[in-house]
Amino acid sequence: MSAASGDPPAAGNEPTAASARVESLGPSDSDLPDASFDAPLQELDRDALSVFLFVSLTPEETTQLVKELDLSQPGFRRETLGEVQRCDLLADEVRAVPERRLPILTMLKKGWERPVLASLPLDPPAALDLLDACSGEGALPLALWRVLSDPCLETRAEARPFLQRLAAQCYGSGPREGAYDKRAAPGEEPLELAHREARELAQRLDDAERRCAQAEARAESARKKGDEAREKLQSWLKEARAREAQAIEESARAKELADVAARERTRLESELTAARSQEALVESLRLRSALKDLEARASAVEARLERERERAGNLEQELERVRNVGASHPAAGTSQSEDGETDPEEAPNSWLMPVYTREFYASLEGWDRRIQRAAFKQAVRLAQDHRHPSLRALPLEGLPGYYRVRVATDVRLLYRRADRQNTIEILSLIDREDLDRYIKQAKTRS
Repeated sequence: MSAASGDPPAAGNEPTAASARVESLGPSDSDLPDASFDAPLQELDRDALSVFLFVSLTPEETTQLVKELDLSQPGFRRETLGEVQRCDLLADEVRAVPERRLPILTMLKKGWERPVLASLPLDPPAALDLLDACSGEGALPLALWRVLSDPCLETRAEARPFLQRLAAQCYGSGPREGAYDKRAAPGEEPLELAHREARELAQRLDDAERRCAQAEARAESARKKGDEAREKLQSWLKEARAREAQAIEESARAKELADVAARERTRLESELTAARSQEALVESLRLRSALKDLEARASAVEARLERERERAGNLEQELERVRNVGASHPAAGTSQSEDGETDPEEAPNSWLMPVYTREFYASLEGWDRRIQRAAFKQAVRLAQDHRHPSLRALPLEGLPGYYRVRVATDVRLLYRRADRQNTIEILSLIDREDLDRYIKQAKTRS
């Protein structure tokens, strides 16, 4: 601290005569602190260590240490922590991990250089006296009193230059106004000299009383400030403890809510698994029912197909009968042979024999009778002349040898040239939109 604040100047680091005398007495190394001034801070209680850090370090130093050691308090941001909270965090960290005290000791040596009486051994009574002397406002008078009362002349001599420097700081380096001078003025009587000395002594006494009153006032003010600081410190500690308790309570509440949420999640997952199992069972039953319906429909379709096959056979028989009847009753304009019988009309070169496949008869299912008749009409016309303009015969893309014939606006008749010469196979009556699907299926069958 500076002398302007009223405190004594800091002692130098050079070895004094008193310390040299003490060293000459030969204290053992075990009685003195280590050169690094390491202190087992972890032995202190939490509050004791926290308040030691509070009075020894500045707020900026505690902030730097908390950041350097990466400490934090749940529920608070690091930059919003108070000084007491930072000291509590540092105390907890040192008590938990004693090795973390090294940055704190480095910070102490940076600010204070070394502890007092580092070269002198301390027994418990001496340590108690040192702490009592430094705890109040009278630390400097007690220290001077102890040095001036030492039986060793060399030790007492150490107080003189210190007091001279203190006087120069407090009173100035020049002669003070009203300094006492015992020399008599020329022609002055001894009685007058005595009166002058008495007046000067009274004046000095008044000055001393005034300075004493001022010192007492400053001491009282310092004591009040100390009490206020102590009360403020206690209030800060109480507030910090309350915030810590609140944070612990909130952390416990959050943990409890997390446990409740985990249990609720487990319950919901179990219900979801059960629901999925039940849904799978219902879906299985539905699929079984649908399978039975499909089997029934397949049986009905097979029966219908069998009926259509019978119907196709009947139609083929009817067609054969019609052909026989046409052959036995030739149309007018046909030539007659020499024995009086008529010859059948010569077929055109483009005439082809139509072969109606089972696929064709199966495809007739679902179409009305008008479309069915139109399909047979186009098949006959195709057999007579496959190049007839009304047929509009076009090849199917992707199926060589397959052709389509127009029956209605959206209805097509599919056929192909058979392996036998002058023969066509009538394949299917199909909607125009189903042509692509038919091509894909035909490629799969082939």
